Amino acid sequence: MAPDINSLAELGRIQEQLIATLDRPQVIDQLGGLALELSEVAQKLHPVTYNRDGIVNADELLASYPNSIPLVGNTKFTSHFKLAPTPMQFEAMGSKLAHEGYGEAVIRQLGSVLDNKYSSKKMETNYAGLAVCPSLATYVTLAQGGVLCAAGQPYIGMNLTHIQPLNVAVVAHEAAHALDYIKHPLLYVCDKEDLSAATLADFKSHLKLARELKAYAVSDCVEQYLAETHGSMERAMLASRRVEAIRQEVNGPVTAKDAFAVHDDLVKRLIAAGLGHIYQ
Repeated sequence: MAPDINSLAELGRIQEQLIATLDRPQVIDQLGGLALELSEVAQKLHPVTYNRDGIVNADELLASYPNSIPLVGNTKFTSHFKLAPTPMQFEAMGSKLAHEGYGEAVIRQLGSVLDNKYSSKKMETNYAGLAVCPSLATYVTLAQGGVLCAAGQPYIGMNLTHIQPLNVAVVAHEAAHALDYIKHPLLYVCDKEDLSAATLADFKSHLKLARELKAYAVSDCVEQYLAETHGSMERAMLASRRVEAIRQEVNGPVTAKDAFAVHDDLVKRLIAAGLGHIYQ
């Protein structure tokens, strides 16, 4: 019988396994500082359950632990209201805007603007895959005429029917996405006149691919560790192995400066290998 993943105990077990895996020397050697950042994300995971209607209520959790990341035992759920960016995300946004030349007044106003925008929103996730890391994004027009897109509170959901006792690679993949939402919550900042549909679509495509390259590199590393320590695993056809092999051949190891850079050669190789779906 499959474990009841809609239980705090089972979700807690998965979290502990993720933390332990990210602490292994083999994983740290391959991922470098990224392993430490992912471990910090794993520590922030908090299991939450959902009712028979698929409603997740994480309000009390996030009121007590505002920087936590809800961990849900399903990839199809609805979460209400507590979707605004976390304090850590607000801090990262402020740093990014200051770097872009925006003054303190704009940065101070951002928090209240986002709280108001998120106050009555809900997030509906209906994903059919193994795991997902949704975050509700919203647009804000700044006083100086700029436009930004901000990511809100990230969640991690796992599919009830697919989680296996030793396969934490799918959770690690989504933890990498959560890390990007936390560290880089401003998906883009630009002037209004630069916000053409074509420019925006191109930017979003590049951003998504860069983040997927990181997530697949992480899941491939964990899958390799699991194969070496828990018996053989047929990895050659796994999407993570195929994506990471191409990325590594073009951009070098995960620890390289431009490990997840997106450029034409990389894109062409991914599409030729039938892997364009990971970001399109």
